[in-house]
Amino acid sequence: MISTVGPLELLVLVPVALLVLCLPPVIAHRRGVERLGLVIVVSLIGAVTGLFWFVALVMALSMRTRGPAPTLRPSG
Repeated sequence: MISTVGPLELLVLVPVALLVLCLPPVIAHRRGVERLGLVIVVSLIGAVTGLFWFVALVMALSMRTRGPAPTLRPSG
């Protein structure tokens, strides 16, 4: 099956696969989850096994987020 994939297909498939694999950590970072490192580790394991990638995605979407960042008020 891999022998039928040409260089043009690989040029498209590899970046798309990398984007999909990086999706859970990116979502977790954008949401500001408390345990971002855990999502990254599970996502890396998921890159090998496939099953844990879905676990990392669920974690990224459902974990508790950090509180809002403090706003700076001008003194005066």
